[in-house]
This record gives sequence, structure tokens and C-alpha cells, in this order.
Amino acid sequence: MSKLLQPRRIQYLVRSGDPLAGDGPNVIRSLSRSPKKISSFYVYDKKGTEFFERQCGTPEYYLRRVETRLLTRYAGDIAELCGYPSVIELGAGTAEKTRILLAEYARRALRCDYFPIDVDTETLAQAARTLISAFPFLFVHCLGATYEKGLSALPPCSDPRLFMFLGSSLGNMERREIDGLLLQLFAHGAPGDYLLLGADLDKDPAVIDRAYNDSAGFGPRSTLNMLDHLNHRYAGNFIAENFRYRSKYDSLIKRNEVRIESLVDQTVTLASLNFSVSFGAAELIDAEVMWKFDPDELGEIVDRAGFSPVRRWIDPVYRYGLFLFMHK
Repeated sequence: MSKLLQPRRIQYLVRSGDPLAGDGPNVIRSLSRSPKKISSFYVYDKKGTEFFERQCGTPEYYLRRVETRLLTRYAGDIAELCGYPSVIELGAGTAEKTRILLAEYARRALRCDYFPIDVDTETLAQAARTLISAFPFLFVHCLGATYEKGLSALPPCSDPRLFMFLGSSLGNMERREIDGLLLQLFAHGAPGDYLLLGADLDKDPAVIDRAYNDSAGFGPRSTLNMLDHLNHRYAGNFIAENFRYRSKYDSLIKRNEVRIESLVDQTVTLASLNFSVSFGAAELIDAEVMWKFDPDELGEIVDRAGFSPVRRWIDPVYRYGLFLFMHK
């Protein structure tokens, strides 16, 4: 891949105004099961992303702060170990943390091709514009899509690449989904590619509980925004005041569980799906999960998918880590 100076530009490999188009049947299935469920994808419209970004700035929410500190300290090591490849990021969001790694390329005047994947296309486009204004050697190839569709749309590449999945987002999936995504990454990668994961680790439950129950209330607002997102997308009539946020860490299984509780008996209609669903008072809807890993256990999970460990960097106070793997 040429490292010569090139004109700045943005390319849209997948440019969909609605990456969740066609997801209505999944919404119906999820709200028809027991317990009912709403996919965590529905957190991330523009409003939900804004709430989450504000949650990340609260004193209680250590994950963003500690991961940023680790990246700031070790970005040079990561780039050197990987050899400055093109970067593919799942769930890129505002790409604030990614800027730390991209700055390593800029310091050496190296071209970098950056492929951010995210369902929030509005935030994705804004992030791309911000990045190219900051880094003149950067080419941004936007993939406004789910992880699966974004990975499938990646162009062929003969050079090594770095896949990134930060923010402990891998822990926001069920275990079968984690295995499935890692296998997809392996299938769309090639020997010599790298995978950088940010992962939260098991720790004092009180620290975790405070992170997801911040005193400013941005965590609850981010999750409850799922209801507004469903309203806007499917002509629904969820009344947010009839629900509340519930979050609790289960130290036995190392998983934080976020649910939405119905406060009254009620029926909600999603008119464009021609679907109605009833909730009982005190009924809980599964919304989000946050696994807190053991480092060696995480290594075994990723190894089963075909990636071998290269290096790990773990904050000793908050027990949050960056883990670098290589495609076998």
C-alpha cells in the first residue's frame, strides 16, 4: 500500500440511510419471546449516541477514560507491532479514541486507510469529516451498516489489516453472538491481520454498578432512548415515563444485565409493523448485557476463532485491558 501523500477524501462503501431496514421481523420476534428483548442496536441513533457520549464523560464511567489512557500510552507500540496497516473499526461511533492511533500514522506522515463500521450513519459521516480535517494522510471509507454487512462490503486487500473493536463492545453480546462475530472476523480476515480488542474485566461489583448507574442519569437515558428509537422507526407509541431502567452486575457469571421495567400494565403498538405487544406491571425487557472477562478466558475465546495472542495491556487499578491478537 502506497504511503505517499494523497489528497484528502471520504468514500462511502456502504451508504444507507437506514442500516436497520428490514429489521422489523426481528423486532417482532424479540418482543414476542419470553422474556421480551430489544436489540442493543436500537440504542444507537443520533440521540442515543449523544447520551452515551455524555455517559462516557461522567466520573463513574471508567471504561472510556481508562481505555483512552491505555491507548495514549501504548498506541505507538500497537502501531509498531502491527506495521501501520489499514484500520477497520467495528462500532466506530465518534472515533474519538481511534484518533489516538491515527495520530501515530500522522506523526510519521504515513497514509492510513480507515474503514469505520457503524449503524449510526449520521454520526459516522460527521466523524469522517472531522477526521480528514485533522489528518491529511487519512482516507476514510465509511460503512454505514451492521457489523456483518460492513465486513462483507470490505474490498479485497493483499496487505495486512488491523481490525479494532474497542469500548468493551464485544462484551455487549451474548456468548453465541461473540463466537459468531469472531468467526466472521476470521473469515473476512487473512493470515497476518491483527485484531485489537478493548475489554472490561471482572472487578469489585460496586465499581461496575456505579458505572452503569451514573448520578447524572445518562446511562439510563441512553438505554430508554431505545423506546423512542422504536417509536420513530416503526410508528410506535411507547411512553417512556411508563418504563424505568434497571442495571445490576451478577458477579457469579461476570455479567452486568440492563433491563427496562414496565411500571404499569400497558399495550404498545408499532403501527408500521402492524404489531401490538402487552407488558405487565413489573415485567422486565432484556436490553443490554456487559460481560466482564477474565483475561485468560478472553484469550481462549478469541483463540478458538482462529486468532493467536500477541500482547495485552491491562490497567491494574480499574482492570480494563487492550488485547492484541493475530489472524493465524
